Amino acid sequence: MDLSGCKILIAGCGAIGSVFGCLLRKAGYEVTLLGREWHLAAIRLNGLEMDGIWGRHRAEEFKLCTEAGNFTELYDLILVAVKAYDTEKITRLLAPYLKPDGIAISLQNGLGNVETLAEKLGAGKSMGASILVGAKIPEPGRVTVTVQAAPVIIGPLDPNVAGSMEKGRLWASLFDQASIPCEATEKILAHIWAKAFYNAPLNPLGAILQVHYGALGEEPQLRAIMDRIIDEAFEVAVRKGVMPLWSSADEYRKLFYGKLLPATYNHQSSMLQDLQRGRPTEINSLNGQIWRYGEQLGTHTPYNETMTRLMLGREKRTAPPGPSLHSAIGRDP
Repeated sequence: MDLSGCKILIAGCGAIGSVFGCLLRKAGYEVTLLGREWHLAAIRLNGLEMDGIWGRHRAEEFKLCTEAGNFTELYDLILVAVKAYDTEKITRLLAPYLKPDGIAISLQNGLGNVETLAEKLGAGKSMGASILVGAKIPEPGRVTVTVQAAPVIIGPLDPNVAGSMEKGRLWASLFDQASIPCEATEKILAHIWAKAFYNAPLNPLGAILQVHYGALGEEPQLRAIMDRIIDEAFEVAVRKGVMPLWSSADEYRKLFYGKLLPATYNHQSSMLQDLQRGRPTEINSLNGQIWRYGEQLGTHTPYNETMTRLMLGREKRTAPPGPSLHSAIGRDP
């Protein structure tokens, strides 16, 4: 499969979508950005700039769109980077624009996204990704990469589908050559759950307490809460038939406290940023999804349930009056 002239759609030009879009366009690929006008207007005028720990880059001549149904061509690759609560809606809108042999890859946080892609598009046209990279948009038209705890990992939901791993390796190679560190895997669900093991203890606690991740790891009382969240998530993953990358929750915690948390010490929770902007968080696709899976499996998850209820309560207190501001056209920073 020749990817040299492939057409790529970034469905959700927030922080992570902007990083992928900038580097893929700079590498010479035709890239369409689907996002919000406040960001796209600056890109239209001055191009898309990127800085931070991955270096300084700049890309121009994107195709720009603010409405998911206004495309006139088909795409070889659709990178889904909207908020998790918009996955089903955006997948339904974009399905007609994916080439018959094309691939959609979820770059999203949370659990259940790649399963939704597979349900709507087919397992052979869907992939998931684990992205332990932090980024923010400090001003329209510019994105900053702030932290990286691991390479991007991509892979098919079902590696037994004919040609799925070959496509995974091809796209991983394309990303890698575009300066996006990436590896392909046959165990993408294990990697997506690994990201949940990382995000579930840190994201809601960091938002509720309004502190960076490092502060959570320094307080024994908070470490005890995070330990229980990880225990529950690990048990649910195993009960669902996912084989985690570690033999036990204790083994994972050695990596969590010894490497992952120090590598993202100063990072602030994306949920905190959502609350500060009066927007819904992705709590239902993270701790809330662990809680729901637990109920389906008969596994008690009181810590994840509590985090979910607390965050939903905080959302109601910080949400602006009137209709919700979120939509399916962009994943905001």
